[in-house]
Amino acid sequence: MTNAAADWDMTSYFPEFGGAAYRSFREDLSTAVEGLCESLPGLGPVAQPHLEGWESWLLRLEGVVAQNRHLGSYLGCLSAADAHNEEIQRDVAWSAQLRAEIEKALIGLRAALRDAEDANFARLLAREPLVPVRHYLKQARRRSLESMDAISEGLAADLGVNGIGAWGRLYDQISGSLMFTFAMPGQEPERLPVSRARSLMGDVDPVCRRAAFRGANEAWEEQAEVCAASLNAIAGTRLTLYERRGIPHFLDPACLDSGISRKTLEVMIGVARERAEVGRKILRERARRMGLPTLAFSDLEAPLAASSARRISYTEAAGRVEEAFTRFYPAMGAFAAEAVEKKWIDHTPRAGKRPGGFCSSSPLLQESRIFMTFDGALGDVSTLAHELGHAWHSRVMGDLRPWARGYPMTLAETASTFAEQVLVDRILSDPQSSAEERTQVLDGRLSDATAFLLNTTMRFTFEKAFYEERAAGEVSANRLCALMREHQADWYGDTIDPEGLDPYFWASKLHFYISGLSFYNFPYTFGYLFSQGIFARAQHEGAEFLPRYEALLCDTGSATAEEVAQRHLGVDLEAPEFWNESIDRVAEDFEIYANSAF
Repeated sequence: MTNAAADWDMTSYFPEFGGAAYRSFREDLSTAVEGLCESLPGLGPVAQPHLEGWESWLLRLEGVVAQNRHLGSYLGCLSAADAHNEEIQRDVAWSAQLRAEIEKALIGLRAALRDAEDANFARLLAREPLVPVRHYLKQARRRSLESMDAISEGLAADLGVNGIGAWGRLYDQISGSLMFTFAMPGQEPERLPVSRARSLMGDVDPVCRRAAFRGANEAWEEQAEVCAASLNAIAGTRLTLYERRGIPHFLDPACLDSGISRKTLEVMIGVARERAEVGRKILRERARRMGLPTLAFSDLEAPLAASSARRISYTEAAGRVEEAFTRFYPAMGAFAAEAVEKKWIDHTPRAGKRPGGFCSSSPLLQESRIFMTFDGALGDVSTLAHELGHAWHSRVMGDLRPWARGYPMTLAETASTFAEQVLVDRILSDPQSSAEERTQVLDGRLSDATAFLLNTTMRFTFEKAFYEERAAGEVSANRLCALMREHQADWYGDTIDPEGLDPYFWASKLHFYISGLSFYNFPYTFGYLFSQGIFARAQHEGAEFLPRYEALLCDTGSATAEEVAQRHLGVDLEAPEFWNESIDRVAEDFEIYANSAF
């Protein structure tokens, strides 16, 4: 049985977990995967007269991938909502094994594309049914150029289920079931799920924030050795495979997955480092307004004043998001109302619920599901808008082929961050908003800026340094803590009290443990800065820009980020100008904030 306390309605995926429709879908999918693998050897090379057979097989593969994503979305949602359910976890493991079988089909595809002559590959791409998914096939061929032989790649896929994937699932189980002691002075200590810690660190009371921070870190410290083993295993597996595949640098696969060049990544991070003082100025001003000489990590998401301690109900939050979307972008407002009405959002805090938030969509449905823990803080309202932005992205792409909907993380975060900016901009421009409220909301927007300009960049440089050390051997939990302190101090400078750093951030942050995608963090900085540029266009051009924005979103699964930016915005992402212009917008917001009366 699924967790009855979950808020969302999952019945459009399957009427019930473990029911007849669910079992039949699983069986049909398994049979289809088996058939794909069995028919692969008989296809021959990618050359005439075999192109028609390859076309037919590719269309079958695309359908199987879409079905598997549908099942993966369903199981991912259920397992996040109820981490204690052993039946769900069992099927999650089964799904991982099925993905390994699909990966074997993809390995065969990549091997065939690698061996194809350029002219024959071009002929394959020119076949009418494959034209909409040319980008996917081009990316598959790029991956094929840095791979092992088919037998070794098949073994790697099998070992991935019981190796790197198992370590990731172990972390998911730990984070979903971990409890911490929340001890407020003069009150009985409470045992709370670790997913509650972040919301509590958004409380106006510094005593509450520190109690949540201290309790959560004590819980993570108890799990530090297991987390370190998981992190080392995940990174070590990747590094071993990269070496066998002849991949020159561990960042190359991350850039390919993110749809950007190494040069774009280096330029963006370089500009963020050069402009780090923009984020630091924000934090110094926040500390001044909070009456603190410097901040601690437990203060980074804190509101400024007691007036913002009012807890916002989920219903009120959903209404505010819908109203903001509707005024700026009516179609997205209607979509937000639909998501709430149809119960696509699991928001209630409860034990057994995994920390964090995400949006998951099915290629077979015009629907998404949003997972978050809504605790009534202002930041939770922004999170709701953020995840609805992801869901809207999927809706806009709903009529495209499954392989044309597979956008990279960098461009995924564009739509979500854009949605957050729509919410904040509405509150800032609303004449009925008080000066205090506008300042509070602007403070939240600038806090987000520090997260993207300092925190996610810090995560990137920490993870890069960790991989460099991991190449020489395992990295201990103590060393991971030391590395984390070093990179936090480097990016935050004098804005964070050295005693207030978060040495166990490497353990508590889910993003480091996602086994299917490396370096999950820098795409957030990319998406934030990219969306700054897009939102500036939207503000300047108004409603006329929205169709172009939707066209941009539709292209995110069919082009690299550089191509999307050049095609729809006319900018070069490998040059520093665009990134500096985006950070200039943050600096302008800070000037307004610093000169506000409240």
